[in-house]
Amino acid sequence: MSELNKETLVEWLISNKVYIWTTRSKFFPKITEKSTLGVVNKEMVIDPSVTAEMLLSAKEKIKWLKEAWKNVLLVLDKEVFRDDVEEICNTSNTLFLNNKVPSWLFTNFSTFSKSIGAMNNLRKLISSDKFAKLTKKEQLITKRNLSKFELVYKGVTNLRKVPDLVIVVDAEYNTWVIKELEKAKIDYIAIANTDLSRWLSTNHLIVANTNSYESVMYMLNYLLK
Repeated sequence: MSELNKETLVEWLISNKVYIWTTRSKFFPKITEKSTLGVVNKEMVIDPSVTAEMLLSAKEKIKWLKEAWKNVLLVLDKEVFRDDVEEICNTSNTLFLNNKVPSWLFTNFSTFSKSIGAMNNLRKLISSDKFAKLTKKEQLITKRNLSKFELVYKGVTNLRKVPDLVIVVDAEYNTWVIKELEKAKIDYIAIANTDLSRWLSTNHLIVANTNSYESVMYMLNYLLK
């Protein structure tokens, strides 16, 4: 999949519903008009050739960063994708946040880092001889505390500094994430529907259907693997 040329990629985008959006009422022309073909049956159709160019550019950037041992982080906090995000990221050496993403994580990274450290310390305790010497109640509390940390931080276990690139799926839903990234001056790629209500540079943008399971999974597999 990673070696597809633009023509083949466009065919795949159409097959995987990446080019479809819903209603014209959720279309912001100043933001995405160059990425659309027009209205068909009251649906705004995204131009798959434009999306293909955006995906190819993003793929190249992600590949270069990974080859340079840089940290790439995926943010996708929607329950329907939770398990798939974990599987894709674990098999592609990509960091991820897929559950209860902290609202301060990029602008207050020191606190974020402490939470990761606390989770890793609990893991070490549970695997040590010291854990066996705790009472059953203390063991239960320790495991519960670890589970709470892992719900949020298990995808960033090895994150020691701010990520070099963050991929944000559904930019309108995660506007606050993008604001934090911009404030912290962290590079990002935002995958957005035509409902994106704010301006983003095309250097940061992929316009595509994020409401379709097939569409999102196709793009993540293409970009990360």
